Amino acid sequence: MITPSKRLFNKNFTLIIAGQCVSLLGSTLYYVVLVLYLKQMTGSATVIGVVELLAFLPWVLLGPLAGTLVDRTNIKTVIVWSDFLRGMLMILLFIFSLDYFLGLNMIDTGIARFHFSSSFPLTIYAVFCVTLCMGIIDSAFNTAMYSMIPAILAKEHIQKGNSFFQGAGGVLAMIGNAMGGILFSALGGALVFLLNGISYLSAAFACLFISVEHKNPGKRPASSYRSFVGEVKEGFLFIWANRGLRNQTILYTLSNLLFPTVMIALPFLVEDVMKLGNAYYGYLLSILTISSIAGYFLFGLFKTTEKQNYVVICAIFFVEALLFLFLSFTINIFFVFGLLSLLSFCMAVSRLINTSLKQKVIPEGLRGRVFGTLDSINGALAPLSFALSGVIIDLVNKNVLLIFFVIFVIYALLAILFVYSGSIRQFYLSSIPDAGKPSI
Repeated sequence: MITPSKRLFNKNFTLIIAGQCVSLLGSTLYYVVLVLYLKQMTGSATVIGVVELLAFLPWVLLGPLAGTLVDRTNIKTVIVWSDFLRGMLMILLFIFSLDYFLGLNMIDTGIARFHFSSSFPLTIYAVFCVTLCMGIIDSAFNTAMYSMIPAILAKEHIQKGNSFFQGAGGVLAMIGNAMGGILFSALGGALVFLLNGISYLSAAFACLFISVEHKNPGKRPASSYRSFVGEVKEGFLFIWANRGLRNQTILYTLSNLLFPTVMIALPFLVEDVMKLGNAYYGYLLSILTISSIAGYFLFGLFKTTEKQNYVVICAIFFVEALLFLFLSFTINIFFVFGLLSLLSFCMAVSRLINTSLKQKVIPEGLRGRVFGTLDSINGALAPLSFALSGVIIDLVNKNVLLIFFVIFVIYALLAILFVYSGSIRQFYLSSIPDAGKPSI
């Protein structure tokens, strides 16, 4: 058994960072180019929306199942195979993006004939299939990554490791977003798909050299349907039985429901309320990304205790509420951009603390199922939130300042509930020996 290393930049962590940073840059380029590619080929926002749904849906539906698979399997195996399969899917999409398939009018299988048009060629159907498969693979890969970090790092390095991993990911995502349009204009969609495939295969190769084993508690027959279903339920039951984790999940899920409203409201705030040009919306999104990256890196520089992290989380809840209050009373560009930047910074710090804490206190044999279930809970409500947010914004006649004030009121109530919850406090202090374990 390979135990977590006492050094942060040990061989395993360095390989994970190198491999996944390469694949993340390729992925970011891919999603930017894919939208441009579909828009150029079909001119249909509906097609782009369907592709986004196909990419997102497996996370919601398969999270607990993927988590159970991760808990049953060596984490390294899941990550290597995920990167390899995603690389092969990208190469397959590259092949289907060649001129031969773009110009193919019909396929005769002997049983049925399938006809294609220039505005909706076979390549579009290939995009649908590849996107769905990528979403299925991603649901397992992301859960495996949650389990990998605490498996290769000692407890005292988990938060700093997440800080570096998430911060580097933010930097590469920003670079990928900036380069996507340039590469699409220079190379076209097909070659970018090929480059992304190579990046995934490179990540798979790098991860082959990781030395880590996954503790798989108990000997359960992998072929037993009842056993598998029972293990899936264990993820739900762990969250439900652990009062602190359960209550923390409920409050954060409710608070997260507010942010789709914020994101949808931002273009109206910039253009209709502040009377700025379209370019300023892009500037704002760039500033939010930079602020998030700064949050990951700067907070990661500090070696904080669990008590200090709990105090920071409580403070962040109230600070975020106050930021929404201030946003509801100002349209000055410097104040608005500054307040939203601080909000993005706080959200990054909050995510860093919460992810690291859960990686520390959730038993190794349950990490996959618990993280997969948590992703499903949060993901299942996101489409509803986006749909309701658009309706609400239209109902109040796009009065963004009123929306921010309502969010402040709701957020302040959630902050009060969070701070006064004894079970949540106990959960945050659960890795301290004197604090005891969370209530179950």
